[in-house]
Amino acid sequence: MTETKTSRSPRPYLALSQMAQVIHMFKRYRQTHVAAFGVTVPQFNVLVQLDRHGELNPSRIASLLFSDRPTTSVILRNLARRGWVERDRDETNRKYVVIRITDAGREKLRELREAEKRQTGGYDPLACFSKAELTQLETLLDKLILHFRDLPTIVGPKGDE
Repeated sequence: MTETKTSRSPRPYLALSQMAQVIHMFKRYRQTHVAAFGVTVPQFNVLVQLDRHGELNPSRIASLLFSDRPTTSVILRNLARRGWVERDRDETNRKYVVIRITDAGREKLRELREAEKRQTGGYDPLACFSKAELTQLETLLDKLILHFRDLPTIVGPKGDE
């Protein structure tokens, strides 16, 4: 008799439920923090990704946010109105648009990160893990992400993160 993948756990989906709880708690914490600065969590996440990658096209941003293109377009329009991002034509293919973080956007991101450190006393939500445990957690989460990408309805980043 062969064992199926779902029969390995005596409590199916417990780990997924626990991950959802952690994500919800972190989203609530992050929203409370950034809202004081007139920024939404998705706007904050766009600034982080642009700061990390330099420039991205709107489709890639939507993928990184696990968002659809229309929602991402609204987020980008609002960030552009504030002068935190700029849109430009792709130099290699003029029919495509690239999004870049501006100096004002970098300054807002720096301000948010510094305020978060001050408000939390430098609290690190992952400090409860040793370096080895954190590496193991990252490896397991990467494995799960790759597994979930096989589902036909999942949208999300397909490239290297």
